Amino acid sequence: MSSSPSPDRSLPLHILCIMAVAAIEFIQNGMLNFAASDVMGGIGAGPEEFSYAAMAYASAAIVALSQQRRLSLAFGPRRLLRFSMLCFAAGAVVCGTAHGPADFIVGRALQGLGAAAFFTGARVEVNRLPERQRTAALLGFGYALLGGSALGPLLGSLALTLANWRWLCLGILPWTALGALASGRFALRDDIAYQAGHATPRALWWFAASVLLLQYLIQQTPYDFFGRPDILLVVLSGLLLAAVFWLRRARPSGVGALWRQLARRRYLIGLLYYFLCYTMVAANSYIMPLLVQQGLGFNVPTTGILLSTSFLAGIVCASVYAVLLARGRVATLKPVMVLGMLLLAGYGLLMSGLNPDAPVWRIAVILFLNGGFMSVFIIAVAQGTFSAVDPAAFSHAYQSKNIIRQVALSSAVSLSTVFIQGRNALHYNRLSERFDAGSPWLADALAQIRIALPSFDTPHAMGLLSGELTRQSLMLSCLEFYRLEMWLGLGMALLLSLQRTFR
Repeated sequence: MSSSPSPDRSLPLHILCIMAVAAIEFIQNGMLNFAASDVMGGIGAGPEEFSYAAMAYASAAIVALSQQRRLSLAFGPRRLLRFSMLCFAAGAVVCGTAHGPADFIVGRALQGLGAAAFFTGARVEVNRLPERQRTAALLGFGYALLGGSALGPLLGSLALTLANWRWLCLGILPWTALGALASGRFALRDDIAYQAGHATPRALWWFAASVLLLQYLIQQTPYDFFGRPDILLVVLSGLLLAAVFWLRRARPSGVGALWRQLARRRYLIGLLYYFLCYTMVAANSYIMPLLVQQGLGFNVPTTGILLSTSFLAGIVCASVYAVLLARGRVATLKPVMVLGMLLLAGYGLLMSGLNPDAPVWRIAVILFLNGGFMSVFIIAVAQGTFSAVDPAAFSHAYQSKNIIRQVALSSAVSLSTVFIQGRNALHYNRLSERFDAGSPWLADALAQIRIALPSFDTPHAMGLLSGELTRQSLMLSCLEFYRLEMWLGLGMALLLSLQRTFR
């Protein structure tokens, strides 16, 4: 039988245990996204190979998520979480001891298999609490996600400062052990009964193959779309295999009936909003450290603190929003969602105007807008998406939402990498055209370097100039991303003000 409802005196401990489980994945991903360039250098991988690791993580997590409800019924939430912690820890060890891209990709796949249970398991545990206790638990759950995301960059900068990139992966092991202990407060047995249906091994292999094909498409399309005519075959194969799996599962009763309950306009549109939000959050977490550290020249600890500031600001905004909800000050969702997108647009506008002389306090203030977007928008989307979901279908609804989250996160890493690569190459070529042999720009630049650094000969001066061109090219590429983000925020604010599903 499941664990009995917690008495009020033990509720804080129960919430802390839920938070400990939910935060693990966000701490690890925050560390790796923050120090992506250091990891690539450590394993000798290029941006495309690094994006394969994101693909492996997302694909493994999606396959595990598709079976999480069934596994939870078979083994119980507590045992499933503990096995998942073990799998996640094993992946961290493989990543931390990797000597090449292949080792790192395998490790991230193992972490994806394990991490799939953390987020959904913690959220479903919140739903097992008595209704009067859920508000506090939901707030704690949200704090865990934002707090874990804030801790990731801080711990990542600490690992790079005191040790090396390997501790970005090995450093998660103590947190995983804490999560395994915390899972002891979770239900021993699943208490939501329904006919689970059956996914045969063949159907599961079909689904896994479809996920891998579609994830490969997401990773490869931006790199070489026009040079790869076989990509259409990959698309069709992936969609066909996914459709076969769906048809075999969507039967008139059992789990198929629950899935069909979710095929409603409100829920599906909510998933689209979730996808957009998670994509932008992951893209910002990837590009902001590049701009601040490599473009603007801040050191690693300062960059980690700045990125964490954004998520800490999200905690503040989420707390304010929770108070307003409790006092009945939020009557409709549409203005809140529009506000979230306007915050994103403002963030993109101000970030696109940064220059190398920008003080650290100015960047911290701008990042507050990003934190406001994350917390305000995603809470409003959650309210609108799950408000009409039947309790019996909630686990499936959240499982599907987390599959969308994994696709969004891997897509964000791939698209962000390709965007920066493409724009960086373009800007570098344009800037370097001014410094061809015999160019007056080149002669003037070399003269200024000799005046400032008399000990530098011509080869050293050319190396310094090349490094400066690389820095400026990267900075211009990042600023272009934020201008694009500004227009996306404005466009979405307009669309949200016109839509009638989330009112």
